[in-house]
Amino acid sequence: MVAGVTLAGPASFEAVAQLLLPGRAPEDSMERLRAEVSRVQHGMPGLLDDSEELLALAPEVGVDLTELLRAADGPNAIVHAAPELIGELRDAELLPGWAEGWTLHYRELVRLFRLATLEAIARCSLQFDDAATAAAAARSSAAIAPLRESSHALLIRALILGGNLHEAFYVHEDFRHRLLKQTGAEPSPALTGALGLATETYGGGGRRRPLTAATHASGATTEGGS
Repeated sequence: MVAGVTLAGPASFEAVAQLLLPGRAPEDSMERLRAEVSRVQHGMPGLLDDSEELLALAPEVGVDLTELLRAADGPNAIVHAAPELIGELRDAELLPGWAEGWTLHYRELVRLFRLATLEAIARCSLQFDDAATAAAAARSSAAIAPLRESSHALLIRALILGGNLHEAFYVHEDFRHRLLKQTGAEPSPALTGALGLATETYGGGGRRRPLTAATHASGATTEGGS
């Protein structure tokens, strides 16, 4: 119950009851929720605030995830991303192992925010020629979403910027093989362009050929699709 209030509050008792106890009669869900609120208030006084008929955590109660999201959304978080922030965004899965429907919704919202922020850090770092930070952010994003092409394209660009051509090629081929195995589709031309390869025929295992040095450099700055 406390986790639901943390994510949904401040909200009316009715809204929290519908979120946590879907499918029950309104009277039953409200009765159960009020009983649970009373139990928490007696066992952990000061944790909940139910003033003005709204249910929320007390203002003085801190939440790690809230602090992380606030820090990641700050004006300088993207430009001056600290390694600690990148690691926290990578690992901040919301309520892992919980299977209730409401947790899946909020978990996906947080996951999308983490992905977007890490990719924004990677793109900004590439603009400032910071290959190490770009690679760390893109690698973290790719770990969250193993089949997300845009994250792998950013990682490839960061590796090429840092001179790690062998690893960049490995990342491309590993992603390509996993995508083919799980979806039957080839990566888009944008991913191949990030590596600096041209595909003569896409789909059906088209033959790839390396580009010239000039086109390789321009392709290294091409971002893949989402």
